[in-house]
Amino acid sequence: MEVCGMQKSFFRSEQKHGLKYQRYIGDGDSKTFLSIAEKEPHGDSVPIEKIECVGHVQKRMGSRLRKLKALWGEKNLSDGKTIGGKDRRTDAIISKLTTFMAMLFVPTPIM
Repeated sequence: MEVCGMQKSFFRSEQKHGLKYQRYIGDGDSKTFLSIAEKEPHGDSVPIEKIECVGHVQKRMGSRLRKLKALWGEKNLSDGKTIGGKDRRTDAIISKLTTFMAMLFVPTPIM
């Protein structure tokens, strides 16, 4: 459904709104983007560019770090301590890490 709806949006954008969509903002799923780019809704002269949504990247990074923390939670590391706990990978620290990582992708205005 998403693929069909996005294709319709790209194809009718010029007729309905007088503009050509040049960028597709998407999550990790590239099926929709590939189908739009393959059909070339605006011809060869206007290639479609995919922009990765920072929110999805941030969410996936946080999920994977929490999964690793759960997987390694009971095992001792080389220093004899577990991965979680005080001064270790707590959920609060994982949230901060993902926030800082997302900030790296957002352009800062130059004054």
